[in-house]
Formats: sequence, structure tokens, C-alpha cells
Amino acid sequence: MAAIPYPERSAEAVDALPTPLNAFRMLSHAPDLPGPAIELGMAVLGSSIPVRLRELVVMSVAAYTDCAYEIVQHRPIALHAGLTLDQLAAVVELRSEDGEFDEVESALLTATEELLARHTLTDATLGTLRKHLTDRQLVELITTVGYYTMLAGLMNGLNVDIDPAGEKYLGLGRS
Repeated sequence: MAAIPYPERSAEAVDALPTPLNAFRMLSHAPDLPGPAIELGMAVLGSSIPVRLRELVVMSVAAYTDCAYEIVQHRPIALHAGLTLDQLAAVVELRSEDGEFDEVESALLTATEELLARHTLTDATLGTLRKHLTDRQLVELITTVGYYTMLAGLMNGLNVDIDPAGEKYLGLGRS
């Protein structure tokens, strides 16, 4: 059960979603926030990072922040994007070294961990990422980590109820 009640009315931007997610319903307590938060989320989902890699990063953020909401919400999206059950288990259980990840996937997982733990990237990680990502994708990666970390803080901090509606968001973003 959520730590505070959901507002009686959701912000207009929440009502425009395929399903009114509890995270954004809760954010409606601050009526100026849901619209920009949803817009940024749609930009993150539409980034130039391939969906499979983006979802790997989202699941990694969810695991490191211990955000059950994000894990449940993004699991079907990650599976649809091509991550395997074994890879998801490895990420969620924080044992990504066991998940048979290639060089770019491993670099994304390392980058996520570094950004969450140190709020920066080591030179080695940045160098590996630059071999595989454009400058645009590098900025989008860091923004993705930040965005889902922000949401995890809201959902964990207020114990937002999980609404497993990830399947309604399948196919958003680029391939």
C-alpha cells in the first residue's frame, strides 16, 4: 500500500497514457511535474539506443535501486525486446558477470553501476562505451540511468503500488 494516498484526480498528462500508471498518478500530487516527467520518459523510450540495450539499462537501474515496481513494469518490455530470462535473472540478481553479455552490454551494465555508485564513469568504461555508442547515445544512456533512478526514488520512497502494465508499452521506442 502506498505511503500516501493517490490524489483524487490525476494530472491530464497521466490520463493520456495507454494506462494511468501509479507512478505518474502519485506524481500528480505535484501537478506541474507529470507532464514534463512523461515527456522526458517518452523521449528516453524513443532514444536512438536500441530497445534491447535500453531495457537492459532500465532493468539494471531497477535492480541497483531495489525498485520492484520498475522490475515488474519493464520485465515484459525487456523480454519482448530480446533479453533472455537468464540475462534478466543475472541483472536483477546483480550477477551480470554470469549473464553471457557481449562487450557493449557489459559496458552498459558497468556504466549503470558506476553512475549509480559514483555519479560518474571511469575512463575505462567511457572508452569502451565510445567504441560502441555515438555521442548522442552516450548522452541518452546517462539520461536513461538518471530518469529511471529518479522514478525509483519516487516509487520506493512512497511505496507506490505496482501495476504490472508493461505489456501495454511494448513496441515503444526504436528497434
